[in-house]
Amino acid sequence: MITMCDYYGMCDENGRCVGHPVKVTMEYGQMLRSLGEEIRLVCSPCIAGEVSGGLFSEIVKLPYDISITGNGIGKRIVDKIKLFRNLRPALRLGGTIFFYQVDFFFFLYLHLFYRKNSDRKLVILIYHQDFTGGRFAPILARIYKKALRKIDGVIYTQKGAVVPHANAAWMPDFIYSEDEYGKYRNAFKINRVVCLGTMNRYKQIEELIEVWRRLEKVNCTADIIREDRTDSDDGGFRFVPELMIAGRFDTKERYEAIVFDLPKNVTVRNELLSREEYMSLLSGSTYSILPYDMEQYKNRTSGVLLESIYCGVIPIAPKELLAQNGLPGLGYEDINDLAGMMEKTEICDTAEYDRIYEEYGMDHAMEILNRMLCRA
Repeated sequence: MITMCDYYGMCDENGRCVGHPVKVTMEYGQMLRSLGEEIRLVCSPCIAGEVSGGLFSEIVKLPYDISITGNGIGKRIVDKIKLFRNLRPALRLGGTIFFYQVDFFFFLYLHLFYRKNSDRKLVILIYHQDFTGGRFAPILARIYKKALRKIDGVIYTQKGAVVPHANAAWMPDFIYSEDEYGKYRNAFKINRVVCLGTMNRYKQIEELIEVWRRLEKVNCTADIIREDRTDSDDGGFRFVPELMIAGRFDTKERYEAIVFDLPKNVTVRNELLSREEYMSLLSGSTYSILPYDMEQYKNRTSGVLLESIYCGVIPIAPKELLAQNGLPGLGYEDINDLAGMMEKTEICDTAEYDRIYEEYGMDHAMEILNRMLCRA
């Protein structure tokens, strides 16, 4: 039996999952089942409540979810204690355990409390390729490397990353499947930019809206030019796509401050989108935008970035994020550069998409899971 574990389920105030844990839980579970494995799922309560029970021989609820509501140092300390209390029962299980989402505190727990056991195999998947930044980098790096010695295998999601472990392999966090994404790739797309997902502190939402406030004047100018012309030439002007921001904000106060004075070309929805609505908005748009603050979002992958490409949508993102993941898109150095980019026609080479669909597809992922877990 293989145990899949997600000890870090994030939820809203109603206990509903935030982000993509249910999708990846089901996806990895289905792949392991197709490899002939019996699977036990150990996870936070919000994940357990939303996954399909028929896929798993057993579902074990850990004590805690991590709520995205609230902030402050006190909440952060309590959240880390909850993570430790979730990890303790999970790490007492035997056999092969697949931790398919880990954070730095997973490595800290292993460093402080975990003893490697020949009856237990630990395989982890890491989305965040660097846990050692900031002023305490040397200390964090030492903890990270010592904890890695207690792990039997590492799957990393950022292609080209260097992981200091003898048994490491690359696999994308989201797998391309023609059955899942083909219909979305061919969907009709309107001239719109969408910003989707959790609206947390890593995203420069306020700065993004100010860019579109400046672009609102560009659209007004284009309207005037077109009214004055009698031919089909637009005089060099183009209509800038409207911006839709849809997803759960980390605080009510932040959302209310943002919508207090919105430009007319921006729509903001503070809600947890269903999987169906998320895919419909994404695949029905020409562009998606990922306004990450790269000071806080270094060396990470992004599910929205991958799914944009899978749906035939052009991602707009920091150049650093695109380069780190080796993926095509419209890149910017600074978010304020977007105003100039959107005023003119920028070209994204989507010829690479077919290569990505193959490299990021099911065959490679199945081979990695089989080698790292089924033969662990």
